[in-house]
This record gives sequence, C-alpha cells and structure tokens, in this order.
Amino acid sequence: LKRLDRDLNKMRSVATYYKEYSSIENIQLLGENYIRQMKRDLTPLTFQTSILCKRIGLARDGFYSCLSESLFYDADNMDLLDSLGFEVDPLSLASDVDADLDPVAPICIGMDYGANINWIVAGQPKHNRLNVLRSFYTKYERKLPELVADFCRHYSRHRTKRVIYYYDATAVGHNAANPTTYQSVVESAFREHGWTVINVYVGQPMRHDQKYLLINQAFKARQRLQPRFNRQNNEALIVAMEAAGVERGRLGFRKDKSGEKLAESEEDRLEHRTDGTDAFDTLYIGCENFPQNAPIFFASGVV
Repeated sequence: LKRLDRDLNKMRSVATYYKEYSSIENIQLLGENYIRQMKRDLTPLTFQTSILCKRIGLARDGFYSCLSESLFYDADNMDLLDSLGFEVDPLSLASDVDADLDPVAPICIGMDYGANINWIVAGQPKHNRLNVLRSFYTKYERKLPELVADFCRHYSRHRTKRVIYYYDATAVGHNAANPTTYQSVVESAFREHGWTVINVYVGQPMRHDQKYLLINQAFKARQRLQPRFNRQNNEALIVAMEAAGVERGRLGFRKDKSGEKLAESEEDRLEHRTDGTDAFDTLYIGCENFPQNAPIFFASGVV
C-alpha cells in the first residue's frame, strides 16, 4: 500500500487537469458589463465559441467533413508575452507572438477576391505538415491593397520578406471594363511594401469533387501534406470551414456557395461564408501540388 501511495503521488505530481469553462463561470472577475460588451462587439458565432465556450460542431455531411479538433493547435509565444507583462498590446508585437512562424522561410498564401470581402490565408509547409499560420480579410471599402498592407504590417519583422503567391485562373481573368487583374494588383501591392513575390499559377480551379477528395484525404494524413490550423489566428476561417455545406446538381456535388450572394446580417457575417475557404483551398492545392523548394539566398550565404 505504501508503494502504491508513493506511485500515485508521483503520478499526481506530473498530471495535468484540463477543462473548458464558459466565461460566465468567471463573471465575478470579468463583470457583467464585459460579457454584454463582448456580445455587442463579437459576431454571434464568435461569441458562442470564444465567450460561452460552446463547440458549434462540424457538419459531417459538409464539404470539409474530415476536419477535426485534432488538426487545431495553439502557438502563442508565451515566453515573450510573459516577459512583457500586461503593459504591451499583443497586436503591436505583430508576428513576434507567433511561435509557429519559421522566420527564415517564405510565407505561402492563397487568396479569394470579391466585391465585398477579400481573403489571404497564409501558411508554411514543414516536413509533412502545412501549418496554416493566420488568415486575413477585408470588407467593403477596404480592398486588395489594404488587405496586403494588413499582411505586411503583421509580418513586418519577418526576416525573409518573400511570399509564394499561389493563384488560379480566377485571379488573371479581366474584361474591357477592368483590364487590371487581381494577380497584378496583389503583386504590385506586395512589391510596394518591399516584399519579393514568387508567382505560382496553379491553373484552372480544381473540380469540386476532386478538391473534396484531395483535402479530406489530407485531413486524414493520406496526402503529402496534412493541414494544421493555428486556432487563435484563424477563428473566422475555421467557423467558415465547419459551416461549409454541399449542394448536388446535374454535374455532381460541389461546395454550397449560394450564401455568398446574400446580404450580410448580424447572424450571417461575410467572414463566416465560403469565400475564405476558397482561399484555403488554393493555398493547400498550391503547397501540395506545386511545392517551391528553391534555396533562399542571404548576404551571408544560403539557407
């Protein structure tokens, strides 16, 4: 019995107890006004997940049916945040707080373009993983130049200011009314901020049934790269992926994008629709099928 008790005490000394609580449980410290403010400021879905700690769940018949909690990770630079205390706004530290960022590797991006919302989804392949580091979006009057500026501002301290820009045919089409392509606008904006752009054209958009198979097989680690998502930096993207449905027609099934045409409401935000998921699709297809392994040159040598 003494030996058993000693072994149990040893196990307790290294055990970790994990439980998720709603912020309501901490209302005496946070105060009712804070909860009310969060309900005003956050979207309904974000309020339910971030404040009430509810798991909205994934539609098992959705487009990303194999997406799971095991593919999400946390990667804040807690040592840096702890050393600075509470006096510093984490947003002012930009990518210094991102512990998953490889500072000497280029950043890969996929994008989606629209009249009301534009997206960048950023990631870095590492071994057999594609770490989806962060996603950005701009709405309404803030267009592609502002979106690229947001990206460059966050990664302003990145040692390798190189971006691998994956894009498909939707980025290079134009008409007489607007001869400028999305791709040229994006490339020019990055160069204005001092970034080197490696353009990688991935061709015509992949058929939805092929994309569905590719990405869901990747979630199950049956492709070269398995996507993994930084949960704090991709909240809206993850909600959009979990909510993405499937529609069936005479040409087979496809991602249900009908919601993109509807007016925005408080309960149905633009950032929770499928636009951002298309940016992720382009990023993953690019990294999986068009890997860029060229060496990176610095003044002191090659990395």
